Amino acid sequence: MSSVLGKTIKIFLIDGEPTGRMSAELSNWTGKAFKIPRNKIRDSKDRPELNGTGVYLLFGKDDEQYETETAYIGEAEDVLKRLNQHLKEKDFWNEVIVLTNKDDNLNKAHIKYLEHHLYKNFSY
Repeated sequence: MSSVLGKTIKIFLIDGEPTGRMSAELSNWTGKAFKIPRNKIRDSKDRPELNGTGVYLLFGKDDEQYETETAYIGEAEDVLKRLNQHLKEKDFWNEVIVLTNKDDNLNKAHIKYLEHHLYKNFSY
């Protein structure tokens, strides 16, 4: 008989509403995930974790591709700065998922690996 080990996920509604910004933490994991609507990126200066290294996925519809669902995978040493650049450069997306950490343990090699792993497993 196999034993199932439970995990606790803590979700925090940053703006107090389910359609706003969210952060999520998994017990016994140093990482942190954020879901941020495009129109809340500029409001995210209050999240210091976003000023560090991380991997992100932009989600939206690409009008040039007949409104198909589109995802863009990227990485940055300063995620919030990069997302603000994408506000100007990429129009298709309306939401981002960011994976970062709470204790500055991710370095450039880690995020390049994560970006590659996400790209390899989500591309078709």
